[in-house]
Amino acid sequence: MSEDDGSGDLAGIGKVAQAIPEAGWTKAIDTACDTFSDLIAPITKTTAGLGALIQAKFDAMIDVQKVFAADAVQRARQKTQNLIPPENQRPSARVLVKAIEEASLESDENLRDIWANLIANEIHGGAVHPVFPQILSQLSASDALVLAQIAEKNAKKTMKAYARALTASVSVFGFGVTTVLGESSDAHHEYLDRLGLVEKRDGFWSLTHFGEEFVAAVTDPSFSVASADV
Repeated sequence: MSEDDGSGDLAGIGKVAQAIPEAGWTKAIDTACDTFSDLIAPITKTTAGLGALIQAKFDAMIDVQKVFAADAVQRARQKTQNLIPPENQRPSARVLVKAIEEASLESDENLRDIWANLIANEIHGGAVHPVFPQILSQLSASDALVLAQIAEKNAKKTMKAYARALTASVSVFGFGVTTVLGESSDAHHEYLDRLGLVEKRDGFWSLTHFGEEFVAAVTDPSFSVASADV
């Protein structure tokens, strides 16, 4: 239900570009173009041709997309900078290219941070399911919050902790849980059900196993479950 938030569309991107003074926008574009290659170099060094492929996709983007793409990748790098990468880790071109492309279309800063989480998890572990970028591209910030609320009721402490971290990603830029709680969320539940992320059991909504894997993939990998109050 991404249309709820007006994100992920070129019209929304255009509005963002128009709202920024020309001088500031020019500087942002120049910075994005200057830093993107450096940002992706450590990510792609283990997979032949991946860096060139991502760079070609970046070069073909319009200016505002370049700013958003560079922002998402920079956030992903920050989320993984203190993590020890697994041995022989090779990021998937299918996952990274799709995720960076979708992040470049995301004018909602909350969701762009979630895209950064997904990119970071692929950088760090290389185990993000190839369909997850497609699913995330169909979610609004409201959908993500409802999903996090359902995940927080999960019996697994790890999943509860992931849910709180996901809520923090969506809420950090001013979109709070109370925004969703104050409106009917039935449509969001049904939409998440259609995507295979949740199901209704004995009158209560819960994550499917697929949904648990998705929540883990879109949660900040730098988040420490051990430090969570669970």
